[in-house]
Amino acid sequence: MSPAKKKSKPAKAKKVKGGSRKKAPVKSKSKSGAPPAARKVKAVSFSPELKIYPTASLLFEETAPFIMKTAREAADARGRFVVALSGGNTPKVLFQQLTEEPYLSLMPWAKTFVFWVDERHVPFTDPTSNFKMTQEFLLSKVPIPKANIFPMSDGSLPVEQAASVYEIKMGKFFGRGALPRFDLSLMGMGDDGHTASLFPGMPQVNELDKWVVGYFVDKERKERVSLTFPVLNASRILMVMMEGQKKADRLKDVLEGRSDPPRYPVQYLRPTDGKLIFAMDAAAASLLKKK
Repeated sequence: MSPAKKKSKPAKAKKVKGGSRKKAPVKSKSKSGAPPAARKVKAVSFSPELKIYPTASLLFEETAPFIMKTAREAADARGRFVVALSGGNTPKVLFQQLTEEPYLSLMPWAKTFVFWVDERHVPFTDPTSNFKMTQEFLLSKVPIPKANIFPMSDGSLPVEQAASVYEIKMGKFFGRGALPRFDLSLMGMGDDGHTASLFPGMPQVNELDKWVVGYFVDKERKERVSLTFPVLNASRILMVMMEGQKKADRLKDVLEGRSDPPRYPVQYLRPTDGKLIFAMDAAAASLLKKK
């Protein structure tokens, strides 16, 4: 898909509230040496703000300026913009837009620090590497310092060790006194309702102490490294992007079905002091009840 040219008066996204309003208690556990802030999690409901755009092109066209605005505000307020990115096909067009004007000139690239939400446990040269895709479509085309980029895993270490090493890197960057807090975590939702590399039925979905997990998923998805929900939910903004009719059935179930207790990993996205946004095109939202 090629990015559409910016129109003078783009269509506005519809904003509605989705998800269950009931609150579910979130259990916590303790473990020696665990990050202090990961032990207690505020109980909040799953209630994302929905942004629905008429087309996929408009989804990307309107998300790019939102990211730029978020980045500039963070850099002005705190001296830096810290973002966690995901892989997959959906972000490619968005990344391409961020390499073009006006974003190329107006994004605070020198103050932008890039982490990853999740990664396949493969070399950076592997075609399935999230880092490789981001490097190809975004990082190699913008003036961001190399020291500001924190790849997750290159597949050279055992997967659990790779997760521990990434957690140490995050601890050095953010400090260990509290959970890391990203200004923006950009994510997607799989057809099975997973997000990041946290899959249905896997115990890592319920991890409360670790910031990063590394594990074998199955023969198809193999080994993955992923941020955990306590870290993701500490983000100032969590944005989940979706496009296409193939997302419609699962999205309807996620937003209009039972969410307490969560049935799908994506329903564990419940920012403790931030905003959760589901941004999608009309095709992905086609089965949702009209509001």
